[in-house]
This record gives sequence, structure tokens and C-alpha cells, in this order.
Amino acid sequence: AAALIAAAIALVVALIATPIYRAETSVSIRPRISDLGSAEAAARLVQNYAVWVDSKAYAARLSEKQRDGLTEAAIVQNVRTRGDSDRMLVIIQSEDSNAARAASTVNSLADLLVAEIAIPERVSDPVRGLEIDVIDRAPVPRSAVWPRIEIALPLAAGLGFGLSSAAIWLVWPMARKRNE
Repeated sequence: AAALIAAAIALVVALIATPIYRAETSVSIRPRISDLGSAEAAARLVQNYAVWVDSKAYAARLSEKQRDGLTEAAIVQNVRTRGDSDRMLVIIQSEDSNAARAASTVNSLADLLVAEIAIPERVSDPVRGLEIDVIDRAPVPRSAVWPRIEIALPLAAGLGFGLSSAAIWLVWPMARKRNE
């Protein structure tokens, strides 16, 4: 019975809670000619750009339309970036209660990053130039990353069963002593 009550509470909480959606895209920054020096420089750039995209100053570069009602601080709070030096990617991820806005935010940040990096001096040099592009634009997420009913219900049922078993295990010996 306790397991069913716990599962029912988990279901109610999961249905009432505001869903959070996650969208992700990647920007590739790689040297046109792969030699050790240019590869190391590109790897450092990837880390630098990842830190830069995660800043309030960078969020301020988005237009009002691209912000979609979010403040710069809210964008910084929702967005996480990381640099993958091995694959030479800047990975931009956003979590938001609005699925379309999560995708729009990461796509806008990726487009802005490409536009700011891809200046002629960086991309036109046939030897030292960089190839910069968004790999896959983030689609609008179809399912929430939180709350996950398929995880919450079994977890709550197991927790309820465990707590009820522990209660019986603790109370049953005391009840037997009273009856003797």
C-alpha cells in the first residue's frame, strides 16, 4: 500500500512540475591544414570560445527577438557550453521550460559564434585558415528531461516499498512483545 501511495504522489508531482527541455548544437572549429601547431591553436580556441559563449557579455550580443523574453542573466543560467578539444567542437546546450526557446537559444548562440569567428582573415587563408560551421542545428525537443515519469514512478514505488518494509521490520517485533 505504501508503494502505491508513493507512486501516486510521484505521479502527481511529475504531472504538476514544470517540464524542462534540453536542446544542444555544436560548432566545429578546425584548421584547414592539420599540422601540430594549428591543431593545438584550434584546440585552445575551442576552449576559449566555450568560456566566451557562456558569459553574460556574449548573451548581450543576442537581439531582443533572439532572446525571446529572456534576460542576459537568464540565458547564462539556462545555457551550458563546453569545449571538446579532441573533436574541436564548442558544444552549446540550453535547458528551458519552453522547448522551442531552448532550441532557438542554442541555434542563435551558435550562429552568432560562427558569424563572429568567421571573419575573412581567419577563414580565407588556404594554409592557416579555419573551417567554422554549425554541425547540426538543434531541433525543438519533443520530450522533457525533467521530470521523467518513467523514472519517477518506479523509483517512488521502490522507495515506498522499502520504507514500508523497514517500518514493518521495526514495528513487528515491538508488537509481538506487547502481545506476549
